[in-house]
Amino acid sequence: MDNSRYDPDLRREQLQRWQRKAAELEYYAERLAEERFTGTSDSGLVTAEVDGNGRLLDISVSDEALEQAHPQNIGPDAVEAIAQARATAAVTAMSWTESVVGEVSA
Repeated sequence: MDNSRYDPDLRREQLQRWQRKAAELEYYAERLAEERFTGTSDSGLVTAEVDGNGRLLDISVSDEALEQAHPQNIGPDAVEAIAQARATAAVTAMSWTESVVGEVSA
């Protein structure tokens, strides 16, 4: 039987390590909420900005898009730009989280 599982000093040390990681995650969550991420539709006609939580902050539609013969294309371009911005935010969030959580078992 492995008595190290019941070693109070070891358990205290592990708990402290997890508490430090939790504090780091909280710090990164706050920092991420302040970050801004931009996405642009493939056509280049619509640009969106989101925060690190994926909340839409701004959307820009080019004059060219507004003057085109088919303005109904703006909607799909807007969805594309927002999705791209949110994907970038998600990749960043995942990377930051992995940098903290990945170290826990080490």
